Amino acid sequence: MSYVDAFYNREQDMINVVERNDKGERHYKEYPARHIFYYPDAKGKFTSIFGQPLSRVSSKNVKEHRKELAIHSNKKLFESDINPIYRCLEDNYLNVDAPKLNVAWFDIEVDFDPERGYASPEDAFMPITAIAVYLQWMQTMICYSSQDPKYGRS
Repeated sequence: MSYVDAFYNREQDMINVVERNDKGERHYKEYPARHIFYYPDAKGKFTSIFGQPLSRVSSKNVKEHRKELAIHSNKKLFESDINPIYRCLEDNYLNVDAPKLNVAWFDIEVDFDPERGYASPEDAFMPITAIAVYLQWMQTMICYSSQDPKYGRS
């Protein structure tokens, strides 16, 4: 299993993860959000990248985490701003191959004006004549085209 997407549900304080297995099937998982930060402490068991000893504060929920941040607000804090999604991915998907993503390419065609040429995105003076989507995972091109009676062609 490899993760495809993750969402932090703030109301439930949970990380919702979409995984895809080798057959391309999606699976949904939920993980409790982990709220952690570190602060300088001579007796700390952790070490900053600067070699400074640190203690860790781990909170059960976001409300408790905010309270702990306020208590330690007079100190230099480490990793206090890490998004809970990144902690979840580190804990559960470290060294896991990334999934093969479903990639699509869009192409939008517009009509040609003999005097002004093709319209630019900034000045879309001509009508759209076709929209094409290539679905890489299916090796399929889908094309929608329109015929404008004013111009008599598609």
